[in-house]
Amino acid sequence: MNARAVCDPDGPSGRIVATIGPPDSIAFRDLEEIVGWGTIRINLAFAGPHNYEDLRALVRRIRSRRGDAICILLDCVGPRVKLGPLPREGVEFRPGAELTITTRDVPADSGLLPTVFDELPRAVRPGHPILLAEGQMRLEGIATDGVADVRCRVVRGGRLSKRGLNLPETRLTVPALSDRDRRDLDALLSEDVDMVALSFVRTPEDVIELREYLKAHGRSEVRIMAKIETRPAVERIREVAAVSDALMVARGDLWAELPNPWELPRLTTRIIRAGNELGLPVVTATQTLSSMVGRDVPSRAEVDELYFLLREGSDAIMGSEEFAVGKYPRQVAEAIRSVSREVDRERADLLREGTLPARESGPGKLDRERAAVLWAEATERVRCLVSISDQGANATALHRERPRKPLVVVTNHAATARYLQLFSAYAVHVDYRWEDVNHAEIAREALRALGWRGAGRSALLIVNHRASPERHFSKIEEIPLPE
Repeated sequence: MNARAVCDPDGPSGRIVATIGPPDSIAFRDLEEIVGWGTIRINLAFAGPHNYEDLRALVRRIRSRRGDAICILLDCVGPRVKLGPLPREGVEFRPGAELTITTRDVPADSGLLPTVFDELPRAVRPGHPILLAEGQMRLEGIATDGVADVRCRVVRGGRLSKRGLNLPETRLTVPALSDRDRRDLDALLSEDVDMVALSFVRTPEDVIELREYLKAHGRSEVRIMAKIETRPAVERIREVAAVSDALMVARGDLWAELPNPWELPRLTTRIIRAGNELGLPVVTATQTLSSMVGRDVPSRAEVDELYFLLREGSDAIMGSEEFAVGKYPRQVAEAIRSVSREVDRERADLLREGTLPARESGPGKLDRERAAVLWAEATERVRCLVSISDQGANATALHRERPRKPLVVVTNHAATARYLQLFSAYAVHVDYRWEDVNHAEIAREALRALGWRGAGRSALLIVNHRASPERHFSKIEEIPLPE
């Protein structure tokens, strides 16, 4: 059997999602080496017919350089709920002033703002808030003609230079998978991508629509990451998570949608826990290390926040401008790894001292797998747990237990291995067959690929495979580490 690690065997559990920038950015040339093992996000907001071939070539380049080490994520734009072009210097708005947002093609000034969202005049009602600049500026709808113009009053002003538009109390009927998204995916799904992030999810049906689109295009194996950035998605978070393969806490637009912005930390925790309960990887995004766009060290507040997010159960941290246009992408990656090492160190210390907080009672009865995890955590000679899982279902079930010792996930599918490395786990690709019954040897081959050895130490192997009633493996076995 051949085995290769799809993770850094000596790295921390927290993973990195890095946004690739324009060709002239510092990180573009070698971002995959900077990330090492992790996920590279291609933001389709900057995609189009003018650069589709460049993006296809980029995916091929990443694959040829890093092979199984990198998970490639296409991040959809979603419905274009945004303003039209703004002048370079921005537009100044004063509280109490009135202005019109219009779908007509006009230049922007202090009394008139164009929008590319054609549904705005039919969707907004008098009294509805309209948020700009990620919620820093607030308008209130006064009247709409239902065709082109919405009259507004400025409640909280400022200088506007960003085109984002949030409608927290307006019911939108536009699909999450926009026509623009379909064009982008039609052009790029032919390449070896692993995951698609769906923006502005509101209902589980949004995710199901993308799932059906992928299936119709022969790419049903591509995983779906639901971006949680709307209040309706938070309100139905368990239903959305149940039909998704991963969650992203997209805090920028979510913050802008909240009538009470002080809710954000509590809702972030709620989303993370919803993903944890289902065993899904959870990525937290937006301004995680934004001060490092222009400097090589994070702020104290950013370090505190990263520690909180990883300790609370986030599996990965996403950087946007920090990687895409920042001057110090290597230092950003190392900052995330360094904070994650501290989280792992605290967990290991508490486990060794026997002072970890008691587990919260999960749904259902205490099954064999949960009992095995608890036993492994209490047994000093067990270094790690090993899950063998071809498509990832067994690994997801075990990840749901949030084991407090390292989790090694083994698969015989390269794409599954790249998906599994997004978990705060250690993924290994082994070319076994399910007809092979020596699961202990498969597990040891994976441990050898990681370089995890040690006389007198062991791993707890957990296998639970139901391909059919006639092909059902269920096994929990303590095996010695390779010497």
